[in-house]
Amino acid sequence: MRRFVLLPILMAIASWPGSLFALDCAALTDTGIPFAITSEVTTRRAGEAPTTRLQQMQVLRRGGEVTIYTVDSPVLYLRTRGASSLFPVEALYSTEPNDPRKWTYSIEPTVHLTRGQPVSYSADMKSADGRPRMAARMTLEVLEAGTLDLSGCRFRVLKYRRTLEGLADRHPVSNSEEITFAPALRITLASMLRTGDIEVVSTPTAISLDFKYIE
Repeated sequence: MRRFVLLPILMAIASWPGSLFALDCAALTDTGIPFAITSEVTTRRAGEAPTTRLQQMQVLRRGGEVTIYTVDSPVLYLRTRGASSLFPVEALYSTEPNDPRKWTYSIEPTVHLTRGQPVSYSADMKSADGRPRMAARMTLEVLEAGTLDLSGCRFRVLKYRRTLEGLADRHPVSNSEEITFAPALRITLASMLRTGDIEVVSTPTAISLDFKYIE
C-alpha cells in the first residue's frame, strides 16, 4: 500500500491544540461525538536507524458509518469510510482527490470472529474508473482481549492478526499486521505492520475532543 513521505510540515501536527475540553470517557464510547487520536509512528528497517513521526487520526461517526482521516500533515492524509477501520469500503488519498477507491470483500464486515478460528477472505480494491488496484487474500484472527488506557480513559480492545497476500498495481505484496482494535470506538488504536524487512509501529499517545478538522 502507499506510504506517505515525511515532510517538514508534519511539525504542524505537533502544534495543533491539545484537548481543551474534559474528556467524558463514557460519551466517547456511548455517543457519536468526533474525536482525534495522536500517535507516534516508528519505522524500522534492517540495518538503518529507526525514524519516528507524529500522526493524527480524526474519527467521525455517523450512524453505521465511520469516516477516518489518517493525517500526516494538513495537506497529506488518507480518508477511509466503512463500518469500522477493519473493513473500509472507500479510500481516498489527498494526493489523488479525483480517484476514490472502492474496497469489496467476500465476507460481511459484521462477521463474528472467535478466538483460535481464523477467517480467510478475499479483498479487492478498484479505482474510480474500475481499474483494479489490489487483489488480495486476507486472514483475520483474534489473538486476545484486554484493555488500553489513553488520556485517562480505559477502552476494551481486541488484538487481531491480519495477513495479506496478493497483488497491488500488479506487483506482489505480502504483509502481516497485529492490530489493537477498540470495538466501542470502531477504530484501530495501535498496530504493528511487517512487510519484508520493514516494521512500522503505531503507538497512541493521546485522545482529544479538540482538534483542527482536516476538511
